[in-house]
Amino acid sequence: MMRESTRAPGTTAEAFKTLAAAGGGGGGGGATGKEEWEVRPSGMLVQKRNPDSSPAAPPPPVLRLRVKHGPSIHEIYISSQATVGELKRMVSGPTGLHHEDQKILFRDRERQSSAFLDACGVRDRSKLVVVVDEVARARRCLETRRAALMEKAAGSISQIGRQVDKLATKVSAIEAIVSKGKKVTQSDVLNLIEMLMNELIKLDGIAAEGDAKTMRRVQVKRVQKYVETLDMIKIKNESPPPPPRQNPKNNQNVLPPPPAAATTKWDMFDSILDPPSTSAAGADTKPAPRFDWELF
Repeated sequence: MMRESTRAPGTTAEAFKTLAAAGGGGGGGGATGKEEWEVRPSGMLVQKRNPDSSPAAPPPPVLRLRVKHGPSIHEIYISSQATVGELKRMVSGPTGLHHEDQKILFRDRERQSSAFLDACGVRDRSKLVVVVDEVARARRCLETRRAALMEKAAGSISQIGRQVDKLATKVSAIEAIVSKGKKVTQSDVLNLIEMLMNELIKLDGIAAEGDAKTMRRVQVKRVQKYVETLDMIKIKNESPPPPPRQNPKNNQNVLPPPPAAATTKWDMFDSILDPPSTSAAGADTKPAPRFDWELF
């Protein structure tokens, strides 16, 4: 058989009221009120935790480090929870070295920039050594030079793009004139093609990478499109104009000329086998001569 539960409903609420009225369980001498207790989702009544009541954590200690660079020794004050990378940035001022060109040695071991000082065992008055990382310096110089070249290439491409915009305006004007059925001077078209080809040669001479390479590709496609347009205009300009079409309204009453009659003169010959025909010719008409023929 199942045992009937003897727990009355609302026991947790009643206990909450009882403890709140008793001031925290009768004996603590602490602050009273409902804020001291809370009911968890499982139904358990626990004392409420106040994050503001906990004491603030003490600040990390400040270390005084001796950093040696060549014959010079520099004193650096830094937090014990700082990283080696932050120490490099602080050392770059008195030493004159870029923070990416430095190596920090502690106990004859190189420390990574992401490592924390306290985790590396650095204490107050510890001695560290700063040396130059030649490989990192060469890599940084190459990256700086490459960035400068890409910036210069982007500037050159932008300048060429502005010149192409000016030429595009002229191409549009010529195209508008030709679309109306008019002709333009052939020398203007050829000069414009030559100027566009010069800009295309300039673009081909620019060495670019990354975004600058994308910019150059876009400008090259623009120039090629304008050159093709001018080539079509040139061909259309050189073609002879079509013959003018006659208006049928003006030719309604005009009849076409009659076709010329073909007149053919035929010569009449007398047949050899037939007797001469008699006609009502004049008396003075001479009879046709008669020939005797032998048959074989």
